[in-house]
Amino acid sequence: MIRGLYTCASGMLSEMARTDVISNNLANVGTFGFKKDRAVFRAFPEINIHRFDDPGPAGTGFGRAAVPFIGVLGTGASVDQIYVDFTRGELQTTSNPLDLAIKDEVPGERSFFQVQSPNGEIFYTRDGSFTINEEGFLVTKEGHYVMGEGGPINLGGGTKIVVNTEGEIYMDGRITDRLRVIAFAQNALFQKIGDNLFRVQGQPSESNAQIIQGALERSNVNAVSEMINLISAFRSYEANQRMIMAHDETLAKAVSEIARI
Repeated sequence: MIRGLYTCASGMLSEMARTDVISNNLANVGTFGFKKDRAVFRAFPEINIHRFDDPGPAGTGFGRAAVPFIGVLGTGASVDQIYVDFTRGELQTTSNPLDLAIKDEVPGERSFFQVQSPNGEIFYTRDGSFTINEEGFLVTKEGHYVMGEGGPINLGGGTKIVVNTEGEIYMDGRITDRLRVIAFAQNALFQKIGDNLFRVQGQPSESNAQIIQGALERSNVNAVSEMINLISAFRSYEANQRMIMAHDETLAKAVSEIARI
């Protein structure tokens, strides 16, 4: 019975983690470039159950097992990893020349805009809603510099900005820089660090994806699907909770009634 308590408790903890993941996805339905997460679970090792102390077989030649196999007993589950789903979101036209979207990636690759934090650390993002700061640099909403082939991209002094599908940036008809769009293999290690940014461990390469000016990639979160997943997680949590209550009642009877006998 104690094993049952631990099994149900592990199920409740797993569903709590899944609820947190789903809630974060729902909170970012309207975040451009956001990639939803999925909780991946791992089952604890199962235990074979045998029945012991059976009476001996009557007669001979029946081949009856001394300890018959009954089945397997699950011992719980835990969160193995939080997987990032890089399914591409739909493109939304904004007509803002500083809004950029990545399109038509090579299958099996993940492409990102390369940005640099004020302290010099390199990150990657799919959110192309950029602005120009007071120094004329192209930056993210959080102030991270958007990187080009020559370093942080400076667009100060220009009046008309055009970005072609190759990522080349033209100001007033003259080429200024080219966006650093980096591709990683799908088996690279992607870590979310907040502000819609990723830290990536893997071999980078130049991306062949197209850049669409005046558009943004929407979040790939489906609100209806995530709400269904959230309801499922709540129900699984409640089922484990009811099982714990049943075990508790059984233990109470074992202590208060069976012990008296």
